[in-house]
Amino acid sequence: MKEELTAKINAADIAPELKMALNRFVDVVEQTLPRIPAGSRYRAAFLLNRLVTEATSEDPDILWWEAAIDLITKYVGDQGIDGQPVLEAAGQLITLLQRRLPPSGEVTLQEITAETVVGICLLSDTLTEPKKNHVAPNDFSLAQAHFDPHAWFRAIYAGKAPVGFVMMVDNDQEQEYFVWRFMIAEPYHGRGYGRQALERLVEYVKTRPGARELLVSCTQGDGSPEGFYVKCGFEPTGDKMGNEVVLRLTL
Repeated sequence: MKEELTAKINAADIAPELKMALNRFVDVVEQTLPRIPAGSRYRAAFLLNRLVTEATSEDPDILWWEAAIDLITKYVGDQGIDGQPVLEAAGQLITLLQRRLPPSGEVTLQEITAETVVGICLLSDTLTEPKKNHVAPNDFSLAQAHFDPHAWFRAIYAGKAPVGFVMMVDNDQEQEYFVWRFMIAEPYHGRGYGRQALERLVEYVKTRPGARELLVSCTQGDGSPEGFYVKCGFEPTGDKMGNEVVLRLTL
């Protein structure tokens, strides 16, 4: 795979310093891949190919590169391998790609397609403890949605970049609207995408029959999203669902 990626990089109409940074990143990652388990190795190779494709395209339709770099470095680090060469190469590459492929843009909720579903599922791997303990993986959520007629789900985008996932109970018969799952991938934390995504969700819920409130439940403790929901206007109801507290946003 390295030869194919190198050929694609060298043939691309991009700045020489970006070519150099991409080739360096590909080289150090390829050296590390044989030392990590098969599952992580497959995902890292998949993401590396996607990263190079985006970086060498004139105008890519979608931007996974930030999540891809984050995930590749984490797959390496999770195995206790000396990942310093990968981290150093990633740092240089990020700086150059931020200039070429800015990740910012309007936050929207978009349908998940056959082309994007794998990437949306992999966003869950970006989360680290304790935050990852407070939300189910996206692949699990999508599997649940398949068997629930009231499940409504979307990918969260910032411009061209998929940055998260949201799923809610959308039951217009019972006029029940409940945030079931909500996550923003770790590389995009602190940019306001979560708040904006909730605003887009509220806009949608307000179009639904009889919508007067939006509910959400969450676990408590270190890394809990409870404080985030409160900042976004949700108020505790005093109710619980299992070990989760329930909050309400009046529409």
